[in-house]
Amino acid sequence: MPTFRQLRYFAAVAQTGSATRAAALLNVSQPSISAAIRELEADLGRALFLRRQAQGLELTPFGAETAREAREILARVETMMTRTGTPLRLALGYFATLGPTWVPGIAAQLETSFPDMTLELQECDLEGIARFLANGVIDCALSYDVGLPPGTERTVLTEVRPHALLPRDHPLAMREAVSLAELAECDFILIDLPLSREFLMVPFWQLGLSPRIRLKTRSIEMARRMVAVGLGVSLLVTPPGEGAAPPSSAIVHRPLLDAVPSQRLVLANTPAPHPNPALTAATEAIRRYFATGMAGR
Repeated sequence: MPTFRQLRYFAAVAQTGSATRAAALLNVSQPSISAAIRELEADLGRALFLRRQAQGLELTPFGAETAREAREILARVETMMTRTGTPLRLALGYFATLGPTWVPGIAAQLETSFPDMTLELQECDLEGIARFLANGVIDCALSYDVGLPPGTERTVLTEVRPHALLPRDHPLAMREAVSLAELAECDFILIDLPLSREFLMVPFWQLGLSPRIRLKTRSIEMARRMVAVGLGVSLLVTPPGEGAAPPSSAIVHRPLLDAVPSQRLVLANTPAPHPNPALTAATEAIRRYFATGMAGR
């Protein structure tokens, strides 16, 4: 019979993809984590992870199903512990490009609302969010409403529209708004993340345009710095926020003249048979945070 310790250690490894990172997360030794996983696999009679050299641990299909069950069990235990005053725990995933703009404020809001809550953060791309939600690795995720698993519950937080990112001394920076056709004539920096790149390219393709892609990056901050030094222009969905890191003085953001669809920003979670009190409380606090207009500042 699996122990609570084994399930807790297993859930941490499933979340982080590494026994070393799980050990740091739980503040225990890495050998303790590895031993617990071996014991659990022996008890269950099947492998939970694929061991890939230099690539960490990947859940097997059986491991993914077991991870969902483990998190449900842990959530039920947490519900019982909450009734006795034990702190809440929440695993929040977030799409990498959204993190700098919104996650610090969300974390501060949760800290203020629930000072005893333990918050675990997991940075993901959009495909990773879908996988981690389906596998039960995270309780919820801050994400665009794109590529989420069927049946995912969504709390809509706000809507954002694509905008142009330009060097401050670029000729288009003198304009109040720019067109996709004008951007397509410039050297272009593409945010090259799964699903994100398609969302950013579709408006061009719908107009029969093909941007002159000069460089690709998976990081918004890298794209900002490339634009700042004049390597090209870019198209972003995530707003810069008042706390945008340097070189904010070297770049400008301009709205688009074209009618481009907005994108919904959601807090997503997979329905569970037993409510997670931390998720319920956090969802309402995050919804209020966005409703007050403080988000992203």
